[in-house]
Amino acid sequence: MSYRQEIPAATGIVLLSGLPGTGKTTFAHALAERVPLRHIESDAVRRQLFARPQYTRDEHARVFRVVERRAREALEQGELAVIDATNLTRKDRRRFVRLGRETDVPLVAVRLVAPGETVKERLGRPRDGWSEADFAVHEMMKGRAQPFSVPVVVVDSRYPLGPSLDLVLALLKEGGE
Repeated sequence: MSYRQEIPAATGIVLLSGLPGTGKTTFAHALAERVPLRHIESDAVRRQLFARPQYTRDEHARVFRVVERRAREALEQGELAVIDATNLTRKDRRRFVRLGRETDVPLVAVRLVAPGETVKERLGRPRDGWSEADFAVHEMMKGRAQPFSVPVVVVDSRYPLGPSLDLVLALLKEGGE
């Protein structure tokens, strides 16, 4: 049974946040199985722009200008934009919260979490995708996480994602934030 046929297309922003290895991209893929969306992954954008990323401040700024532009384009086309990035600080998230308000679309913030041992196991095995982060990067970034300025759904990715996906879709339908 395909959820895409049962759940109407949503317009809005799902703003994913979490340390490397907590399941942001997995969550985005699971959501894409339920509704049409545009998955905007910062790691993919970075690798498209830079053959050998250096993770500098200027590189970061360029990546997120592109991520924001792609999100705006998705919203202008009536699509759901899923922003897949660590988004750990208020400053990281501010542009997307502002974009939601400017375009008058619902925004649902989702923080993905998982215990250190789970993350270590995930990041220790070969992975598909764009991320180059390993457990050392996860540990280095741990102290950067700041509280959200908007309501946030916290998802422990050790558990089945179905109920969290249902909640995110219900919140989008209700108007988000």
